[in-house]
Amino acid sequence: MAQPFQGRLLREWAENIETDRMIRIINTVKNGYLAGDTVEQMARKVRGTRARNYQDGAIETGRKNVTAVVKTAVTHLAAVARDKFADNNSDIIDAKQWLSTLDNKTSHDCIIRDRLKYTLEGKPIGHKVPYLQGPGRIHFCCRSMETLITKSWRELGIDIDEMDEGTRASMDGQVPAGTTYGEWLQRQSYRRQVQVLGETRARLIKDGGMRTDEFFTDKGEWLTLQQLRDIDGRAFSDAGL
Repeated sequence: MAQPFQGRLLREWAENIETDRMIRIINTVKNGYLAGDTVEQMARKVRGTRARNYQDGAIETGRKNVTAVVKTAVTHLAAVARDKFADNNSDIIDAKQWLSTLDNKTSHDCIIRDRLKYTLEGKPIGHKVPYLQGPGRIHFCCRSMETLITKSWRELGIDIDEMDEGTRASMDGQVPAGTTYGEWLQRQSYRRQVQVLGETRARLIKDGGMRTDEFFTDKGEWLTLQQLRDIDGRAFSDAGL
């Protein structure tokens, strides 16, 4: 819990919670994480149960607020553990890769970073999008993860071919592992594209021929509609906008 996310420590996010309550939250999350509890199970222990009027939880507060704190604490702990594991095994790990959730609730920050590679120090590999605080920590309740990419078998001195990438999960089932969020979204229905990007950008994809990654700068910054119009007025015209 001593590593910052979003530029602040967890205790600073919860600075309005009394010290003793925050200690109870941290201890509950730590114990639940080690025990393999789900986020909902840990949230229940923190907030208490309805049967006891929520008086048996680590703190007494609203369900959504508690769940947000628990989710952030869990992903924060997992990210710190991954960082330490990578540092301790840097002789066999080549890079780390951002993995965002393929559904209609993923943030813009995570959409553009999906499957991008970074060095173990967080420097971009083959692109200019900054790592910032990293997956699970880039914003509150971030669901993104990262996978550690090991060196090839031959780089490790083993003369065999690499294994197939396999698949990854999406809200509608498994898709090829190499699929990026942008590629996944391009194949979704217009309705779902509206849910993720808003109607104007969905129409720019459907009728204007634009791609999801074109809604960002090369450094991963979300462009306004006016900026997009200045860059590609033809797409707006083709989409009837």
